[in-house]
Amino acid sequence: MDESKRIWRDRVARWHKSGHSARVFAEQEGVNAGTLYSWSRRLGMNRSAYRQRSGKTMLPALLPVVVAPSGATAPSPSATLEIVFPDGAVVRVPPTFDEDTLARVVRALGGVR
Repeated sequence: MDESKRIWRDRVARWHKSGHSARVFAEQEGVNAGTLYSWSRRLGMNRSAYRQRSGKTMLPALLPVVVAPSGATAPSPSATLEIVFPDGAVVRVPPTFDEDTLARVVRALGGVR
């Protein structure tokens, strides 16, 4: 195995163990998130394959939540809600949305059990 492949195999394994999204992990490593995904696929190390090999279940990472102080201006009713999952998936929810559909999407992405 050449040096580059060995470096990327280690990097991808550390990414999967970290629980961070590709974007966050790539920023920390100083690499491109697309390149990280590409190497993960090339090496056959997608997250589900990693979980099967390691026997571990990856728990979702906790994300910071910002709560506006009382008296702060409320978000506009026309504002889009954005949900970012630890694996990098992003769901943008328009102000007029169907709650049941949103709940199914979030469950499908592994956000709610």
